[in-house]
Amino acid sequence: MSSFSVLPQNSVGRPEQTSCPSRSSALSPLFMGRAAAVRAATKGKTDAKKAKVNALFGKKVIMAIKSGGSADPNANRALADVIKLAKANSVPVDVSY
Repeated sequence: MSSFSVLPQNSVGRPEQTSCPSRSSALSPLFMGRAAAVRAATKGKTDAKKAKVNALFGKKVIMAIKSGGSADPNANRALADVIKLAKANSVPVDVSY
């Protein structure tokens, strides 16, 4: 049985009582508490914002390369400017160029 399983439920839809309720809740990550839920929600929001910014700069890099004709930042001024902005916004290198 996996530690990620759901507790068995009775006919009403509530978890069945076991001989040791504290032990069953300690094994299941479904009962990690409010603090973990708050951290997960906050992480989800910040990750969504980062993904949006990273995608935006990825598109800008592609557009700069297509319009400038070169993938070399030394030869393509628009690309160099986009890379500079991406670094200022903490975009990872594998996204920015």
